[in-house]
Amino acid sequence: MLAAPTIQRSAAARTAKLATACRIARRGQNQRIRSHFALSVHENTRSLVARALANDGDAVETLFQRYRERLRSALRKLVGPKYRLLLADSDDATQDAILSALRRLGQFEYRGDGSFLAWLLKGAEFEILRRVRALETRKRSGPQRDVELDTQLVRMLPGDDKTPADLVAEQEMAERVRAALTRLPDREREVIMLRRYLELDNEEICNELGLPTAGAVRALLSRAQARLSDMLADEEDS
Repeated sequence: MLAAPTIQRSAAARTAKLATACRIARRGQNQRIRSHFALSVHENTRSLVARALANDGDAVETLFQRYRERLRSALRKLVGPKYRLLLADSDDATQDAILSALRRLGQFEYRGDGSFLAWLLKGAEFEILRRVRALETRKRSGPQRDVELDTQLVRMLPGDDKTPADLVAEQEMAERVRAALTRLPDREREVIMLRRYLELDNEEICNELGLPTAGAVRALLSRAQARLSDMLADEEDS
């Protein structure tokens, strides 16, 4: 016959094993739920894109409402002070840029192995930059054409406590980073756009890029950031 302490230890061991098995089962179930959710979100986006390509106005509106706020914030960081300059002239700049990108969906082949959201940001960025250049052209040809860009920025950005030199440096860095991003491999460029500008977390990036785990996201992001840093450092040394 087993002594009481031995029986108690055996019972405790069985309880611990059972608890561990339950945790593993729950973890597996949660992973399956997350995987199913990711697939559902992914398929939902594919469906909306397909409908938008068929000129479905409701699908375009749904995509616009889904991504508008994230894209608005991302554009502000990606383009730099020139975006804020444009926004001071037109509160509709972001909305128009995003809608213009959505209307160009025919130029985007959605294979499922790339990020639709990163593409949409790139399209909206293109539209914003086009508008910024047009705005600068009009200002240079107007009555205040002798006003320098940095002075314009300070005048048109009330409440901004940055100096003209700070704004110019911020704009120069934004342009350098954007140029370097275009030279990255597609996946590395996308993961930086998703994390740095759109502020997606690891799970959201997994869903966007079809990566298997958060560890895969971290590995890709680390490689991409290292390559981007090397590019920027090489520019400074040259």
